[in-house]
Amino acid sequence: MDHRSAVLALVAALAVTAPAAAKAAGACPGPKASAGTTVHGPVLQIPDDGVICVALGQSPSTWTQVRLPRPAPARSTLMAAAFAKNVSCVIGLDGAGSCLIEGEPLSAALQRAKTLQASMTWR
Repeated sequence: MDHRSAVLALVAALAVTAPAAAKAAGACPGPKASAGTTVHGPVLQIPDDGVICVALGQSPSTWTQVRLPRPAPARSTLMAAAFAKNVSCVIGLDGAGSCLIEGEPLSAALQRAKTLQASMTWR
């Protein structure tokens, strides 16, 4: 199984149990990402504007919180740009993550017309 197929399988498997587990545990049930670290994995929850949860493993307890730099993008725009996609975030000294979504800077993905249009359908 190639890497993309493995990630999609993980997303599909967690989609069934993720909402209940995440609600029970609160936003991003795993630890917050620490300054100076790099976090890799699929984005499986976006609890608020400017916050993504990156799955580091199959259990929701491994979903780590990454706070994005201000001004925070709207949750709906983040959902359209990042949900269920692979992310790589370098956590700065201020605790905010500088992220690539499937190899593209998150800031560029957030500004695409296609993303903005799709964001209108997310709640």
